[in-house]
Amino acid sequence: MSEVVCTVTPTIMDGTVVRWYRSETAAEHHWVMVSASRNGVLVGEHLTHGEVTPGVMARAELVHELLRRKPDADLSGWATHRRARVFGGDLVPVGGGEGGSRG
Repeated sequence: MSEVVCTVTPTIMDGTVVRWYRSETAAEHHWVMVSASRNGVLVGEHLTHGEVTPGVMARAELVHELLRRKPDADLSGWATHRRARVFGGDLVPVGGGEGGSRG
């Protein structure tokens, strides 16, 4: 498996949303593997729960719990990549965020 990509995005409706993608290619196409916010954890519509690695699911559940308890928590350190613009743009690596790593 290639390196998992993780982005952290502020949203108006859900607050912070952390999204995991299987690869940079998946992230460039917005093919979300798992997302987590204060409202819960969602598996990408093109996947089944069994296709998500246990490490990513565990991190998503942790993020959900963190944001449920503290909706304004700064999770930017989890990101491995960010979008060049607020509404999309190129995917830019930001370093070895906690959200990515080994999937």
